[in-house]
Amino acid sequence: MAVAIAEYLGQRVDVDLPVIQPVKAKSTQCPFMGKDCDKLKKNNKPICSVRKLDGTIWIVCPHRLCATVPKIKIGNKNQALPLSMHQKEILWKVAQTIYRGNFTEENIAVAREVSIPLEDNTSVYHADFIMRNLSNGAKVDEVLLEMQGGGETSSTGAITKKVSEWEKLNSPTNGFLREAVKAGTIETNAWRRQQEQFLVKGNVVSQTGGKLVFAVGTLLYDYLKKRFLRANLRDLREHNWTLCLMAFSEDDSDLKVPGAIPFIVDTERLLFTNYSTFVRFLTDQGGPNPQIFEGIFETLDGKTVEIEGASFDFKN
Repeated sequence: MAVAIAEYLGQRVDVDLPVIQPVKAKSTQCPFMGKDCDKLKKNNKPICSVRKLDGTIWIVCPHRLCATVPKIKIGNKNQALPLSMHQKEILWKVAQTIYRGNFTEENIAVAREVSIPLEDNTSVYHADFIMRNLSNGAKVDEVLLEMQGGGETSSTGAITKKVSEWEKLNSPTNGFLREAVKAGTIETNAWRRQQEQFLVKGNVVSQTGGKLVFAVGTLLYDYLKKRFLRANLRDLREHNWTLCLMAFSEDDSDLKVPGAIPFIVDTERLLFTNYSTFVRFLTDQGGPNPQIFEGIFETLDGKTVEIEGASFDFKN
């Protein structure tokens, strides 16, 4: 497995000019969420995304796709942080994909980090975004939007080492920074962390009469697709869908220009279906397998026993 750094603090590295310079100041603004980069504040390298050898982007910063940080601390008070231009662009692309009819940016309203308490008050979840369509006669309105652009990588230390070596060069180049390192993407962990959120929030919004939109990166979408491919889920885009899975991919339709890598909704990775049907299939995988209860076992007093069906035999 190998990946290459794709973005360093919002700057794509697959162009040679301008030459990217190492950032030393912790109070350096993230170009995607309009506040200081959290990675720099934690003494981590400001890597936004990496690229697999096949060219696919894997986002490694939770703020890269569309951050939900609603407030910043100024003095002793938390004050609302306006949506950045990047966030507005991503949210508008989502709205254009899920809503039908005529509407403008003025009609699309969002709330961030909305609390979703459970009935037994044991815990409180938070929606990344609640989106409303305020246009007249909107057939689709109330949406809970969750964002999961990517996740962690294996051998993160190798990526960090590469950046450290680049920072020490007398004349750092973009070419050195984008050289491949031995690391990989971990889609499994990204989905495992999201599963409970997906199931709980989806169940709440479904019972409330709203719709769930799950926006992910292409690699995570493909990972999920392997699990629902056999389900033959109905395409409900023009009907009463309750779940939309959409992938954001790199927009490579134009020449590469310095700055952030542009993202678009991948129309080849877009599913409108029924939330309940999707969850049933997702959780109803596998079948009976009595063999897992047979074979060689060890008793708690240190003996070895072989179990086959209802019979067992202690070994010397």
